[in-house]
Amino acid sequence: MKSKNLNSEVLFLKQGFFYLLVLSMLTLNACAKTHVQGSNEDFDSIPVQTGLSEDLLYDLLVGEFAGNAGDMELSVESYNRAAMETPDARVAARASYIAVYGERYEDALVLLERWEKLDPDDSEIARMYAITYLKLGQPLEAATYIQGILDTVEGNGHEKALAVKRLLAKESSTEDGLVVLDALNKAEPGNQHMLLLQARYAAQLEKYDDALELLDQVLAIDSTQADVHIIKARILAAQGKQEQAMALIALVLMEQPDNDHLRLQYARMLVEQRQFNQAKAQFNLLLKDDPENADILLSLGLLNIETGELDEASIHLTHLVDMGQKQDIANYYLGRIAQNREEHKIAISYYLKVKSGDYVFDSKMRIAGLFARLGRVDEGLQQLEVLAEKQTSWPLRVRAYLAQGEILASKQRYAEGMEMYSRALQQKPDDADLLYARALMAEKVDRIDITEADLLKLLSAEPENANALNALGYTLADRTERLEEALDYIKRAAELVPDDPAILDSLGWVSYRLGNMQDALKWLGMAFERLEDAEIAAHYGEVLWKNNQRDEAEKVWKIGLENNAEHPVLLETMHRLKD
Repeated sequence: MKSKNLNSEVLFLKQGFFYLLVLSMLTLNACAKTHVQGSNEDFDSIPVQTGLSEDLLYDLLVGEFAGNAGDMELSVESYNRAAMETPDARVAARASYIAVYGERYEDALVLLERWEKLDPDDSEIARMYAITYLKLGQPLEAATYIQGILDTVEGNGHEKALAVKRLLAKESSTEDGLVVLDALNKAEPGNQHMLLLQARYAAQLEKYDDALELLDQVLAIDSTQADVHIIKARILAAQGKQEQAMALIALVLMEQPDNDHLRLQYARMLVEQRQFNQAKAQFNLLLKDDPENADILLSLGLLNIETGELDEASIHLTHLVDMGQKQDIANYYLGRIAQNREEHKIAISYYLKVKSGDYVFDSKMRIAGLFARLGRVDEGLQQLEVLAEKQTSWPLRVRAYLAQGEILASKQRYAEGMEMYSRALQQKPDDADLLYARALMAEKVDRIDITEADLLKLLSAEPENANALNALGYTLADRTERLEEALDYIKRAAELVPDDPAILDSLGWVSYRLGNMQDALKWLGMAFERLEDAEIAAHYGEVLWKNNQRDEAEKVWKIGLENNAEHPVLLETMHRLKD
């Protein structure tokens, strides 16, 4: 038996006790009428329940209390007997509900037949038949009864479609719902709202051609429906026909230039297609009509950031703050803009204004990092420590630990970083991110044993972790004579991520250490071409220098210095080889 939720149990209990109360009152009234012999006119208006035998009352009591206790099998059986024993349609109705609730759908059909026989005019019977057949996975049978329900629905086609939508959403699978809608639309064609509902179901099942055909039928009835054109465009996009989708919306927008809803959807589709400049043009038109619309202002601000127009972005985001709308997200991105401009104190002032929502954590992380950039390193580290302790989410706590590690590494405080990561790993010894971070930090303090142990532990859980494979291979190649073993790890990483610059750098460095100069030049040249990183420049320059290509080495080192003038590996390499 499947468990039911608490609300369902409470409902069952309340309905059951209410029903028993009604039965008890009827029984008492029947008894009173027997004794009074009609002397009180008040009793004449109360229907007398005859034949309420001890067995019937027992079955009703057992049915209610068994259902409340969760024994739906006993509840259904008891009510089934009761329904067949008494001519009271209410008992058959209650028994039918309980059978459906208990997922005894075959029993429900029998009970519904009994109910219909006793009270053929009860409109609720059709709905219960429809639900039962849907639960049995017989959508065509359900459709017959749903059509009967629709015949009683007052209002236009929209009201009928809404009634069907509610029923199917609650009681049917998407697949069966589509069958029902197809049957209903064939029986009563021309209801654009019902056709649209069927199109949505078809689209959910990725029957895109069928959905498009249905949408075209809707548009044949009324071609001005912007929402239908939007749905059609999204289906075309889902089929990979983005250009056709965009052309459709653009065409409809030409016909309905004042339809802001359509223009907004068009702008959003342009964003999805990363056509940011075109999207901005549409949002600017929308803003002209509604200059205080917070959603449009935010969208424009974010688009301006995406296209590098930071001054324009600042104007829109500041306007939001002045309006008192979306202030947290606006202040967050104003902080990002200031940080991008290296206006660190201004950036901090914005981040401090982020008080709630998804951006609070990241704002606090950024404040701590900026404190470190401003020379207030220990203050930044302390803030991150407190931030980590407050997090109930382990992934967020790990992010705070990793941020501490980055600050400590940037200040070459490697031993402190090792200690911090070791404390963090006491909470979760197998955390992959922390193991990887401690492994890299351990190498900086010449604890190659810890580096190797952490990376091997990580690889035992994630044998295809390319970063761990590369880090282990590079460490062995750079700090030990286990070069063949190092090459094996790096090759495994390269198979997983063939074009990664860091892995190509490792391939070049291990080749150099093995004495394969041509391979070293090839791999390091490829790595530097993909990423002009200072450490790659150090390695590539060293191999060029040793290969008597000193002018080329100098050029490579110069580029590396332009990207990071204080990189310790690059500086050490240049001093060692040139002195």
